[in-house]
Amino acid sequence: MDRRLAAILAADVASFSALVGADEEGTLRALKGHMSAIEPIIGLHGGRVVKTMGDGFLAEFSSVVDAVAAADTMQRRLFERNSERGDGPELLFRMGVHVGDIVVDGDDILGDGVNIAARLESIADPGGIIVSARVHEDVDGKLDLTFHDLGLQNLKNITRSIHVFAVDQPKLIAVTPVLPARSEKPSVAVLAFDSLSSDTEQEYFADGITEDIITGLCRVPWLFVIARNSSFSYKGLSVDIRQIGRELGVRYVLEGSVRKAGQMLRVSGQLIDAETGTHIWAENYDGKLEDIFELQDRITEAVVNAIAPKIRTAEIARSKLKRPERLEAYDFYLRGQASVGRFQLKDAVIQLQNALRAAPEFVEAKALLAWTSTLVWHPEYEAAQQTLETGVRFAREVLQVPDSDVEALAYAGYVVAWGSDEHDFGQSFVNRALTAAPSCFSAWSSSCLLYGMRGDTEMAQAHGEVALRLNPRDPLAYRVHMGLAWGALAARDWDGLWLATRNARAFADSVRSFRLYEITVLHHRGERAQARKLSARVLARYPDLSVSAVRTYIGLIAIVADGTYDPILDALAASGFPE
Repeated sequence: MDRRLAAILAADVASFSALVGADEEGTLRALKGHMSAIEPIIGLHGGRVVKTMGDGFLAEFSSVVDAVAAADTMQRRLFERNSERGDGPELLFRMGVHVGDIVVDGDDILGDGVNIAARLESIADPGGIIVSARVHEDVDGKLDLTFHDLGLQNLKNITRSIHVFAVDQPKLIAVTPVLPARSEKPSVAVLAFDSLSSDTEQEYFADGITEDIITGLCRVPWLFVIARNSSFSYKGLSVDIRQIGRELGVRYVLEGSVRKAGQMLRVSGQLIDAETGTHIWAENYDGKLEDIFELQDRITEAVVNAIAPKIRTAEIARSKLKRPERLEAYDFYLRGQASVGRFQLKDAVIQLQNALRAAPEFVEAKALLAWTSTLVWHPEYEAAQQTLETGVRFAREVLQVPDSDVEALAYAGYVVAWGSDEHDFGQSFVNRALTAAPSCFSAWSSSCLLYGMRGDTEMAQAHGEVALRLNPRDPLAYRVHMGLAWGALAARDWDGLWLATRNARAFADSVRSFRLYEITVLHHRGERAQARKLSARVLARYPDLSVSAVRTYIGLIAIVADGTYDPILDALAASGFPE
């Protein structure tokens, strides 16, 4: 067993037993949905869920600042979900954060640090966060948070008194979403299929089937298909289908379930008219696990035929994906895909590498693995640069395969455009994906980023707007906001840059570029005192950050248009950053 220092976040649902007693099915469904929504936040802040414990979870972070930032962001996201719950139960999480010595036992962690975090969580208010004095000392002044001193507390089974602080959380107000205009095309959202397996670990399998159906529908050019993260945002919420249709701006909603028992599989689907709430069709599809691809294709074909009975057979065939010959490879791919969605990128790389070992020519796995290399890239890490070079090599291999899946083309084209000097070559494949599948969110978001980095404000804005229309409820759409920010920066559009940073507020404490954009806007608007105040907070958290470090980072991204980042460098120098 190994020992190390770590920040521990413990969380559970207040009054969980009473909630289960009142509505067991609804409470468990809501808990599963909440966990799906907050796990990516943990990953984005560099943490991992160590284990779930019925009504709660334990997470580990290497940075105590990241742990507290994640706790605050999660509570805000949970507030949003509770305000949207419809007839479902309200689940309020209590959270405790401590930093201390832990003992690593396989995938589990033990020790005094874990015990204290769990006891801190037990005295938190529903929806609240309690931290130890040690955490407070490390975090104070580095986040946009204030704390209330609760003094010494006697915690159950802890032999010494612990000095604790509560995070002062401002009163949150539910925001009424702006309803999008409905597309002129037939429009559909595919909700996350429920996993009916007794094994909770099989949820990735149901999510993967859902995502494949979404991808298949995206290949029908006359359909408007909502992206995964927006349709999955309704997981665990008891929301009327007609409300979902209004919030996503779609005419049809597909929902369903997956039951996997041994080698047997049942996939159920039903298509609903979101205007009237009436069912258009419902069907069960039974088969063996080896029949999974055929079942997916049959569901996709049924949806297309139900929406437009006169659809040409060729367009239905076009929706079918290239399949790996070995199901083992597909299972690894689904696990990797799920890990990417949770921002557990190390695990994603392992799973995707396993998929390629089982099926070396599995194009979708190779493209997704290449794309993850851009997410883990960092100018300060030599290993990350080597990973990017490998990613570019994989991406080139994908682009050489005739008739590759459009999403694979979008991923691979972006990697080549971003990670090499062949920007136009890579962009051409992203454009090809946009033409072949106009509902491919990954292509629109990647294109927004690439045009923003080129300094093409007009195209970045146009493609960003389409991406956000396809994915209106994605709480993690920071890549689109990043592309919009770059475009606004190139145009010296301070209002546009401020809007992009505000819309990416959930990432302000995990993606530091957005903090630099905030400083830039404040400086160039003449709010110099606020810019210096924010700079001091950023430097307290990142003491090695400097103007020259940011300049070096910019220089490593060859696609960035000359002069695009000059306003940032000027603002940082004037706001207290060392050269």
